[in-house]
Amino acid sequence: MDRAFRPCCSSAILACIAVGCAASTGCIGSILATGIYFWNGGNVVPAEYEGLESERVVVLCRPPASYEYRNAGAARAIGSRVSTMLEANVKEIDVVSPKEVDNWVDEQDWDNFKDLGRSVKATRIVYIELDDFDLYKGKTLLQGTADVSISVYDMEDRGKLVWERRLGQVLYPKNSGIPAADKPAQIFEREFVAMLSRQIAEHFYKHDPNAMFALDALANQ
Repeated sequence: MDRAFRPCCSSAILACIAVGCAASTGCIGSILATGIYFWNGGNVVPAEYEGLESERVVVLCRPPASYEYRNAGAARAIGSRVSTMLEANVKEIDVVSPKEVDNWVDEQDWDNFKDLGRSVKATRIVYIELDDFDLYKGKTLLQGTADVSISVYDMEDRGKLVWERRLGQVLYPKNSGIPAADKPAQIFEREFVAMLSRQIAEHFYKHDPNAMFALDALANQ
């Protein structure tokens, strides 16, 4: 394609997207992310860990120990979303149903999470640990905060730890809070869970890292 034509082509595509989703929630964030993608030529980075391909995988997200019951719903939502994204993006992966995981969590002790892998015949466990999860900065501002660690265990090698990554503190929006009066906390929590789940899942498949740049704009919608 002619280099001089590429900006015009990208602009036309973005214009079509803008018209098509003008009434949709988060549309501005989508337009910005798509614009970045086109201007960078579709920049894609590889997975940090590719060992989930062709494996039977169970995803388990543990809430902070001190607030286990308060954040149990968010932890389950993160586990479910990560499972869905892995299933959609990792080649030949077989992901254990989040419903099976939830049933196990209701009946078992967290310290025995490898028993879950054995019971569902998983070959890999993706274990997500939330050391912190909060929606508020003070009493009047919404700003999601999470401290996240990710580990992968090989159940074919006696549950050996084969990969781990500490994300540290994750903020949403990154640079500022949102007045609590401007957005229902329930909607904000869904957005924060979606962002956090994506950041976790993308360690396991190739992706466009620039797509995350528009998230602050999305949060302020």
